[in-house]
Amino acid sequence: MVNIYDTANQLESDLKETQQYKDLQTAYEALKADEAAYACFKELQGLQEEMQHKQMQGNITEEDFKKLQAAGEKAKDFETLQQLMLKEQALSMLMDELSQIIFQPVQELYRD
Repeated sequence: MVNIYDTANQLESDLKETQQYKDLQTAYEALKADEAAYACFKELQGLQEEMQHKQMQGNITEEDFKKLQAAGEKAKDFETLQQLMLKEQALSMLMDELSQIIFQPVQELYRD
C-alpha cells in the first residue's frame, strides 16, 4: 500500500529545489536587507492577517480596507518588495499546477 505522506514529504523536499522556490528565497533575503521595505512588508502581512481574522468574524469595516489599500500603495515604492511579490506569484503558479495534478484523479472520478 502507498504511503501518500512519504510522497508529500518528498514533494516538500523537491519544492525547495525548484528555481521558483530558490528565486523566492533570494528575493526574501534581499527584502530583509532593505530595512524600510521589510518593515513595510511586515506591516502589510500584519494587516492581511488582521483582515483574515475579521473576515472570519464577519466584521470587516471600510476603514480596514482603506488601511490595507494604503499599505499596498506604500509597498509599490519598494523594488525589493515588488520583486518578492513577483517571485511569490511564480511559485504560486507552480503550486497551482501541482494542485491540478494532485486533484486529477478526483476530477476524473466525477466525469461521466
